[in-house]
Amino acid sequence: MTEQRKARHLAIAGAAVAALALSACGGGDGGNGGGGNGGTDGAQPVEGGGTISAYNCEPQNLVPGNSTEVCGSWVLDHLFTGLVQADTETYEPIPGVAESWETEDATTWTFTLGEDWTFHNGDPITAQTFVDTFNWVVDPENAQQSANFFELFAGYDAVVEGEAEELEGVRAIDDYTLEIELTEPFSPLPDMLTYTAFYPMPEVAFEDIEAYEQAPIGNGRYQIDGEWEHDVQIAANRFEDYAGENPGLPERIEWRIYSDIDTAYMDVQAGQLDLLDTTPPNRLSQLEADFGENHVSFDTGAFTYLGFPLYQEEFQDPDVRHALSMAIDRQEIIDGIFDGAQTPATSIIPEFLPEGRDGVCEYCEFDPEAAAELYESAGGPSELTVYFNSGAGHEQWVEAVTNQWQQNLGIESIEFQSLEFAQYLDLHDTQAVTGPFRLGWTISYPSAQYAMEPIYTTGQSSNYTGFSNEEFDNLIDEANSNPDPDEASALYQEAEEILLEEMPVIPMWFSSYTVVYSDRVNGETVQMGEGNTFTHLWQIELVES
Repeated sequence: MTEQRKARHLAIAGAAVAALALSACGGGDGGNGGGGNGGTDGAQPVEGGGTISAYNCEPQNLVPGNSTEVCGSWVLDHLFTGLVQADTETYEPIPGVAESWETEDATTWTFTLGEDWTFHNGDPITAQTFVDTFNWVVDPENAQQSANFFELFAGYDAVVEGEAEELEGVRAIDDYTLEIELTEPFSPLPDMLTYTAFYPMPEVAFEDIEAYEQAPIGNGRYQIDGEWEHDVQIAANRFEDYAGENPGLPERIEWRIYSDIDTAYMDVQAGQLDLLDTTPPNRLSQLEADFGENHVSFDTGAFTYLGFPLYQEEFQDPDVRHALSMAIDRQEIIDGIFDGAQTPATSIIPEFLPEGRDGVCEYCEFDPEAAAELYESAGGPSELTVYFNSGAGHEQWVEAVTNQWQQNLGIESIEFQSLEFAQYLDLHDTQAVTGPFRLGWTISYPSAQYAMEPIYTTGQSSNYTGFSNEEFDNLIDEANSNPDPDEASALYQEAEEILLEEMPVIPMWFSSYTVVYSDRVNGETVQMGEGNTFTHLWQIELVES
C-alpha cells in the first residue's frame, strides 16, 4: 500500500448499531394482529397502492450529506435517488440518475446521466447539479458529517484546507455528462456512490438549509408531504413523475416516530402498525404465538468481532489467536443470550455481498480440544484483560466468551475493562489496550472494500489492532485499482483469506434482524435493503382480503 494513501475517517459502528433499530408501523384499517398468515390468502393488492406506515426512531438529520445514522437514511433513501443505486437482490451497482458509467483506469470516471430526471419541485437535474451538491457537502463551512467520503476526489484536501472553493475532480462536461477524477484508482466508486452523502440537492437547499431539512426536496420515488413532524411522523407520497425504473408500490408512506420499540411491537399485534423491522430481543421467543407466519429474518452487514492488540507481544503468534477463536462456541452464546438473533461469522466479508462466502474461516469452527493443544504449544497467556464499551449490552456475552476460554483453554485469570464509548476509543488511539477487545463495524455501502480496507490496512485510523501485512495491503490496492469487477472481486477474496489466516480479529457474528408485519402486508415483498438494517418500503405490496 502506498504511503500516500489517505486515512479515511469512517465511523466505527460501535454501540450505535445495536441502538439504532428501524422498523415500520402501519395504519390500523384491516390489520388482524397476531397469528396472521402473511396477508396473502384470498387477498388482492390494494387499489392504487394504499398507505403503509412505518416505525422509525427520530432522525438526527435529514440533509443527505449530514446523515450518518439509519433513522434519517431510511427516509432519505425513499426521497432521493443518486447517480447509482444498489440492486435490491444482488447489491451490485445499477443505474440511478446515471444511465451508464465507464473508466479505463479506475481513476477518471465518466457518468452519462438520464435526461428526464427532475426534483420534486420540477427543477431539472443535470451534471452541474452534482457538481454543486458535492462542492457544497465538502465545504468546511457547511460542516457536513459525511464530507470525508469525498476524500479520494481530486482537490478535496485543497477545499478542506481553504485553498480552493471547488473540487478539482468533479466536472460537468456538458448537461448530462459528469466526470469524476480521483487521486488514486478506486474500482468500488460506483458502490460508494450509492451512499446518502452523494444524493443530489436542488438549488433551493443551499439558500436556507435549515428550512430545507424540515421538508427535503429530492428526486426519489417519494416526495415529502408537509414537514418533518419531530418526534411524531414523517409522511411522503409516491412521486408519479419518477424518472427511474421500479416506482414505488404504496401510494403513501408514513414513518411514525416511536421512542419505545416494545410499544411498536404491540401496535403491530393490534393491527395499528403495518411493519416493524427490528423485533426487540425480549420478544423473539414469542414470535410464532404473536404473529404466526407474519415475520421474517435477515442477515445484515453489522459485524461484531474481538480484536487483538498486536502491538502486545503475547498476541503476536497467530496460533494464540487461532486457539482463542476455536475455543469459542458462537452458536451456544447466540442461542443462550440472543435467542438466536445473530448469525455466527465464518467470514469477514458479509455473505450477502457478491464476494461473500460462507464457511471460509477455518479457525471459526468450535474445536475445544484442538484449541487447547494449540494454545499450550503456542505459549498463550495464562492471564487476560478483556475490553469492551459499557452501556451497550455487551457485558453478558463477553463474560460468556471468557467463561469458555477459561473452561476450554485453562486460562487462570481474566479481568474486565469497561469504559464509555468515547473513552474506549481514546484507549485504542493511544494503544493502551493490553488484551482482546470488542468492536463492531457496519458497511455504509455494499462493497467488500468497505468491509475490510478501513479497519485492516496499514495506518488506517480505524485499524485498532495495529495489523500490518504488505501482501494484504497490496491486494486491496490491486482490487481498488482494477476496473474489471470480477477480477477485483477475486482480489478482495484473496485479501479476506489473508485476514482469516492471520486473524487480527476473531469474527463473532453478523447481526440479524427480524421483521414482523400485519395482515395488510404481503410478506413475500418484504426484504432488507443494501445490507443495512431497514427495508425498502417502496417495494412492499399492501393487500386487502
